Amino acid sequence: MQHYAVTDSEFGNPALRQQGCVLVIGNLDGVHNGHRALLRAAKTLAAEKNVKLAVMSFAPHPRLFFAPDAPRFLLTDDETKAALLAECGVDCLYSVQFNAVTAAMSALDFIKTLPVATTGCGHVIVGEDFRFGKNRLGDVEILKKAGGAYGYDVTAVLLHGDGEAPVSSSRIRDYIRTGDIAAANALLGRSWFYPLILPENACATEKNGICAAEAAPENPDLLPPADGYYTGTLRCRRTGTETAAFVLHNGTDLVKIYFDALRLAPSQSPPRPPSQPKGGSILFLPKARRTDAPKEGEIIAALAERCGKEQNETNLNKREYS
Repeated sequence: MQHYAVTDSEFGNPALRQQGCVLVIGNLDGVHNGHRALLRAAKTLAAEKNVKLAVMSFAPHPRLFFAPDAPRFLLTDDETKAALLAECGVDCLYSVQFNAVTAAMSALDFIKTLPVATTGCGHVIVGEDFRFGKNRLGDVEILKKAGGAYGYDVTAVLLHGDGEAPVSSSRIRDYIRTGDIAAANALLGRSWFYPLILPENACATEKNGICAAEAAPENPDLLPPADGYYTGTLRCRRTGTETAAFVLHNGTDLVKIYFDALRLAPSQSPPRPPSQPKGGSILFLPKARRTDAPKEGEIIAALAERCGKEQNETNLNKREYS
C-alpha cells in the first residue's frame, strides 16, 4: 500500500494523484466493522472501474487539534490504522495533516484542494453522516453538487449496524470505558489492543518464571482500558510472539503486568533471564475484566499453569509437524 503523509505544502501536488481512483474519506478510527463494510463496497466499485482504492484520513485526528486537552479517546494510532487499512485491500492512503490551514478551509476549498487536486479521484465514498470544512458546514449534498462541476461521482453509504444500532467508534469507546471488551471486539471485528512500552530490565520480581513489571502507555492519545484487573495476552511487536498475561490498570500512566518474559520474546540473542527482559513495544490484548483484587500469588500460579499448557501444546504441534 502506498502511504502519503500529506502536509499543507503538498496539497494539490500532481505527483500524489491516483487518477480516477475510488476515494473513501473519513477518520476511520479503529477500522471497525462499519468501516470495513464501507471499504468492501469501495473495493468492489474500484475493481469494476479498474482503478485504485484510496483512503483519505487525517492526522492528527481533528478532535485532537480542536481539543488537545480532552480525555484520551483514540482507538488506533496512525501506524496501526495504516496496517489495518492495508489488510482491507486499500491501495493508497492519504494521511492529511490536520492543522490551522486544514481547519480553516471552507467546504468548497476542501473539495477542490483535497479530493480533486490532491487525489484526482473519480468517485468519492463517505458515510451518510459525513461532514467537512470549516465549522463542519459541508455535507453529502454539497459534496454531490460539487461532483458535477469537478467530475467525480459520490456514494453515501448507510451506516453498518449490528442489529441494535449503527457500528461506530463512539460505541466501541463506550464499551472499552466500561470494561466490556467482548462487546468492543464484536464491533471491531478483531481483538482490541493497548500498546505499551516495556523498559529494559523492567521486572520488579520474578517467581515460577513469571515476571512482574511496570509498563507505560506507548501513545498518550490512545484510549486506555477501564480501571480494573484483566486477563489476556501480550504480543511483542518486534517478534510477533505472544504469552498469557495479567494486567492491572488503575488510571495512572504506569500499568502493572505479569507475564512469561521468555515466551514473549523467545528469539532474544543472547538469551536473557526472565528477570531481565528486553525492553520495547508490546501490545496488550485484554480478554476479560474483573473488579476484585486477586492476590499476587494467585496471579502467578494461574499464569504459570496457563503458560505451561501453552508450552506443552507448542511442543506437541512441533512433534506433529516435524
